[in-house]
Amino acid sequence: MRRITKFRGFGWVLGAVVGVCVAGHAFAQAAAEGQLKLTNAVYQEVQVTGADGKVTRKLVPATRVAPGGEVIYEIEYANGGKRVATDVVISNPLPNELLFEDDSKTPATDMSVDHGKTYGKLAQLTVTGADGKPRPARTSDVTDLRWVIPSIAAGAKGKVSFRARVK
Repeated sequence: MRRITKFRGFGWVLGAVVGVCVAGHAFAQAAAEGQLKLTNAVYQEVQVTGADGKVTRKLVPATRVAPGGEVIYEIEYANGGKRVATDVVISNPLPNELLFEDDSKTPATDMSVDHGKTYGKLAQLTVTGADGKPRPARTSDVTDLRWVIPSIAAGAKGKVSFRARVK
């Protein structure tokens, strides 16, 4: 198991912890050799008006985000090794200051509502409601995200992302 931790902050501490759990000899060896790399960044989406008056959206580094503001976390991965990395799992706990927002651009393979103890599709997860009875989990219950990448070719790179709202 290889765990890579990075923290990003803006205003008050808003951190991202990115952990990589792996299965597969080639990946483990590449990780041991320092050939697998994860980087993360936190962005805000802003509207930009061009000289022609056309409005487009652009991602800019998040520096200050007010409560209710949305952020986009991007986790880039790269295999700088000479072998294919297989069965790659990227796990990302959500900082307590954030509420997960569903994002279908790079959907997480699985989610957790119990801080990473169990994972599954959101529709399959339940939590205990205020009345003490189980209820279907909602996006606001998500505590962790996980992406399973079957293989990353030598020299290949990619990224996963998710959106969240500041509490």
